[in-house]
Amino acid sequence: MKTNQKKTIALVMLLTIVITSGFSQSYFITSSKDSVSCRRINFFDTNAQGRMVDFEYVNTSNETIRLKKNDIPDIQKVCQDGKLYLRMPLNLKKPDSYYRYGKRMVHGKIIVDVFDDVTTSYRLKENFDGSYNSQGVMKENREGLYMRHVTMPDGKVYEVSGLKGIKALKSIRKFMFECEQYKKEYFANPKYQTCTFEEAVTDYNKMCP
Repeated sequence: MKTNQKKTIALVMLLTIVITSGFSQSYFITSSKDSVSCRRINFFDTNAQGRMVDFEYVNTSNETIRLKKNDIPDIQKVCQDGKLYLRMPLNLKKPDSYYRYGKRMVHGKIIVDVFDDVTTSYRLKENFDGSYNSQGVMKENREGLYMRHVTMPDGKVYEVSGLKGIKALKSIRKFMFECEQYKKEYFANPKYQTCTFEEAVTDYNKMCP
């Protein structure tokens, strides 16, 4: 009897793996909470204001659907082969105002979403007369927009990017240090002096699920 039960359980687990692997992890969700499964999402493009203007996907009937501008539904989230892209408001206090589509970088107890459209260039620094510095001194120029939104377990969202993030970081760090295992590791491991914010939060989620 026990042998048959074990065989049944093993068969169910095998079927689950086969069925799961047979479906794509691609879908999109609209603002009205409609979820549309897809075999594949080929691409989506946005304009300078963040609005989606071109969207192509393959539906469950294996038909390629391409939508443009006003034909595109009000999409909140896009999952492309397991990678999640979602609308991030430029102002957290006005979630229904201007936005950009960012990428979920960290999953788990603490969630981190990032929109990164910053370009960096290094050019020879100009002298006062407009000529280039003969010593080869380079000047860094950064243009674009960078946003990092952090969602805490209680649902509160902080923006942790630029000067806005300093105050938010203090609150997040205080919460993370309530986990003794992470706090001990943080001060013992020099890694946390140079690692990225995303790496630190990923470690926290593993240590303090």
